[in-house]
Amino acid sequence: MKTEHFPGSIFAIVSLALLLGPCNSGKASALSLEAVTNFYVVDLGLRHQTMDNFGANDAWSMQKVGAWSEANKNHIADLLFATNTGIGLSCWRFNLGAGINTNTIRNPWRTVETFAVAEGKYDWNRQANERWFLRAAKAHGVRQFLATVYSPPRWLTRNGLSNLGADTHSTTNLKPGAEDQFAAYITDILVHFRDNPDERERIEFDYVLPFNEPQWDWQYGQEGNRAGNADLKRTWLALVKRLKQTGLKTKILGPESGNIPDMYLLDPGPREKWRADYGNYLHLICDDPEVSDGFVGILSYHSYWSDRVPDQLVPHRRELGRALSHYPAWKIWQTEYCIMESGRDLTMDSALRMARIVHCDLTLVSASAWLWWNAIANDDYKSGLIYTDYHDPGDAETVCESKLLWALGNYSRFIRPGMWRVEMAGRQDVVGLMASMFLGPEPGRAVIVFVNLAGHLQKVSLTMKGAEAGTITDRLFVPYVTSAETNLAAGRPVDIAKGFDIPARSVVTMVGEIGGNFSNQVEREGIDARPIKAPM
Repeated sequence: MKTEHFPGSIFAIVSLALLLGPCNSGKASALSLEAVTNFYVVDLGLRHQTMDNFGANDAWSMQKVGAWSEANKNHIADLLFATNTGIGLSCWRFNLGAGINTNTIRNPWRTVETFAVAEGKYDWNRQANERWFLRAAKAHGVRQFLATVYSPPRWLTRNGLSNLGADTHSTTNLKPGAEDQFAAYITDILVHFRDNPDERERIEFDYVLPFNEPQWDWQYGQEGNRAGNADLKRTWLALVKRLKQTGLKTKILGPESGNIPDMYLLDPGPREKWRADYGNYLHLICDDPEVSDGFVGILSYHSYWSDRVPDQLVPHRRELGRALSHYPAWKIWQTEYCIMESGRDLTMDSALRMARIVHCDLTLVSASAWLWWNAIANDDYKSGLIYTDYHDPGDAETVCESKLLWALGNYSRFIRPGMWRVEMAGRQDVVGLMASMFLGPEPGRAVIVFVNLAGHLQKVSLTMKGAEAGTITDRLFVPYVTSAETNLAAGRPVDIAKGFDIPARSVVTMVGEIGGNFSNQVEREGIDARPIKAPM
């Protein structure tokens, strides 16, 4: 299971109580005096992972939202993909539907048609609404695309459904011996998009995910297909062969583990239930040259069930980091997460919980990509960046922005593909203040992200080390604040060498140039660098 428009303008005015910089008068000053200073030391020469992308998923809501008016669809596309007024996602996950299934899926927002009419026959006019957002992502400059398969098409499944239904014995719903047919189905679609006569949809997908959370049952509720480790290997090998035959540059991404521990542990529960191995995916992929050949050195996992403090959040990620240290040539992506709780939440409560997960995935696991689950949702669940109350044609096309959207934007809009994380030593408090820093790819480009879960303002003292540290003494950084009152609102430029404050319950991204020219940054980004006056 995953399930008022503020422009976020960099010209937005931040209230005096939220300004970063030296202590302000009044309430903000009092809070500042009470706060303990957080000391951080940044080593500009100590690099960690290179970032690949931040993204979200189109399943399955875009089949519905894609039928909306052009104005409202463009509004959503701008929120998701625009790098000035939106959150600037750099990756889009596109679902290859398995075919409408109303037998075991009651929610029409959890099943979708398939391109395949029969084996080797396709109707490329299908999934038109999802394809609209695929085009929109490309038009906005998104350059990384994932093709996702939640279930084989119904004609390739054991039970003719897009999930396992009542089947409690089979290790997978793929028909026995149908691995090559499944691989042909996937590559036929990938080739179509690569060679698409419509340039707007001409996309060579960077990665394909043939399985999603293969260790789970997926009996009801949505498209899904479990797969034991032997099933995974057979299909991966068949797909690698087909990808090479077609000349596609697309690489396999996986295993898409539904939790973190199964990346490095063998899950005894499924093994006993279905008498097959599930989990221990690092070993399955990285230690088998035959399998790893199709993966181009990237693994993927989901952060579900590893977000509880204190027994999961940090311990699970530290253990995964240790396990990954045995495979230094491999990168890893966190490719799906939402808060697995009922109750729609548009507030900073969920936004801060998500930002904490992002921070821990990036700093403890060294994830090079981070993707949220539903780009848009209509349920009463903590699953959407954007929410709508629309269910059926004729309903109002409502758009409700969550703070989750803008808090993710504190990462996705500013940490662009090719930037790398640098060492930032200091207190990382998962119920207080956390911080991470990224450089490049432009010379001197620097981004610092602070997540403050505390109910009070936090003081920061920052020290720079490394070859370029001497150039930081008078550098100005622009803060972009997401809080209960603001959405990526630009604050007054701050000289980070003098110390500064992070507002209570906020996510703050500070953008500057180390060794660069701040006036060039102001001109390039359209930053209003004039001092901000207190509201009357």
